[in-house]
Formats: sequence, C-alpha cells, structure tokens
Amino acid sequence: MTAKDKIITPELQEQLRQRYNPDGSVLRTIQLNLTDILIEFDRVCRKNDIRYWLDLGTLLGAARHKGFIPWDDDLDICIMKKDHRKLAKALKKDLQPPFSFIDANTAKGNPRRWARVLNNNITISRMYGTSPKTGEPMEREENIWLDVFMMINATVKSSKRIDPFFGRCYRRRYNSLEDGSFKHFIGICLYPFAQLLVQFMYLWGKVFRRDCFVYDFGSGFYALRRSADIFPLGEIEFEGHKFPAPGRYDDYLKRIYGDWEKVPDSDKINNHNILRIVQQVLGPN
Repeated sequence: MTAKDKIITPELQEQLRQRYNPDGSVLRTIQLNLTDILIEFDRVCRKNDIRYWLDLGTLLGAARHKGFIPWDDDLDICIMKKDHRKLAKALKKDLQPPFSFIDANTAKGNPRRWARVLNNNITISRMYGTSPKTGEPMEREENIWLDVFMMINATVKSSKRIDPFFGRCYRRRYNSLEDGSFKHFIGICLYPFAQLLVQFMYLWGKVFRRDCFVYDFGSGFYALRRSADIFPLGEIEFEGHKFPAPGRYDDYLKRIYGDWEKVPDSDKINNHNILRIVQQVLGPN
C-alpha cells in the first residue's frame, strides 16, 4: 500500500489548505520551517546510521495529505530507546545551525520524557493553558520543535499502571510539577525506587513483550504499536521529500486513530494554540 492509495482528493486537499494553512499564512510559514528541521534531522540520522520513523500526526499527514495535516503545527518521530544516546551524541556533533537538540539531560526543568530538535531562528507564542490563580490564558514563547519519542517494549496496561507513580516522581525530581513542597520532597525520596521499577519493567518488556511497543514510561501517551507493523521500515512522501515510515503504516495508524483516512469535523480539530510568530531570523538567500 502506498500513500497514493489513501490520499484525499485534490479538491478536498485544496479546500483544507485554503481554510487552515494557505501559502503565506503564519501556520504555513511555521510548517515550512518545521520541514527544514526534519530534513536536517534525517540527514544526521542517515549519516550516523540511526533508525527512526515518522509517527502520530506527521505520519498521518504523510499518508493522507502527502505533507502536514493542514492544521498541524509540530513534527513527531520515533526511535528505539536503546538508540537515544547514539542519537543525542550524533545530533550534538552534526546538527548545523540554527538547529539544536534538547532532552532531560540538557534542558533544566524539562518535564518531558522525550527529546526535541529546535529551530532557533523562529520563535512562536502559544497559549499554554490557563493560570490557576487568575483563570486567564497563559502564553509561552518558545522555538518551533520536532518531538523525538522513544519506544520501549511494554504494553499500554503496564504503562498506565506505572506512570502515575513514576511520572509524578520524575516531574517532581526535575522541578516541573509544582504541587507543594511536601509532595516535592516525597517525590525526590521515592524517585530512586521509581527508577528501579522502570528498569525492571524495561527488562520484563524485552523478555515477554518483544512484539509490543509503547512510548517510554512517564510520557503520558498510550497507544500500542506492533513490531510487524513497523519493521522492516519503508519510506513515505512528506512535503516533497522521502522519509522513513512504518512498513505497514496503514495498520500502524489504525491502531492509533482507527479510521485515520477520514478528515475529522472542525470542532474535533486540535493543535498547539499558536498565536503568532514572535521572531523569525532569515538565513542567507
């Protein structure tokens, strides 16, 4: 099966583009800059023989739209957790400006259990929830990003059981969960035990769940992937370029989204609430 078998009609694609991300719009500008991140990320991975694949909305967009979902505003890719150190080393060494790499080891207070590649030339402002004190919308300025999720052998059930304990300890350990000094102290004390539990579950997964993949513990996203749907990897078109994708991406997407070919109703569309581009540094022509 190829992306061409599943892509929506040109007429519908044009309608969606005009509605959400016409040429010259803020969103389309961000999408084109995001594509530059993916191209650079792909270059480094190919140079260093690191296996990755498109995931979530990025893969869905490639399969259904041959590029971004018209209202999407970030990029998602997957690697195996065992490749994280190799990837981090390669990105720190080979990424060209204006791109940079961050993870929990490089970004203080980072609450995420996944890494990011940033484009430091473009800063956006997005709405980030509401203030617990005033109820007013909060804004955050940050660079646009590519999310790098790590896959482990486990099940959704085991992740959901471990995450309430490990995830809270982790976020308290890295000062990203502000729920009181007492709970913070308890989280710090319990973090080593949470780490031991996670290490045991890594081993359990490698032995008993070799065909199952989920995001690393503490990520907070729950969807099962199957090894047979991913490997061997294939390629798929995204914004005019070819990138690695699960070999059976149709089955892969069905596990995550169900009927992924159907364009959702407008009231069910979600994004990251980007408000505006704060700063865009243009490179040489």
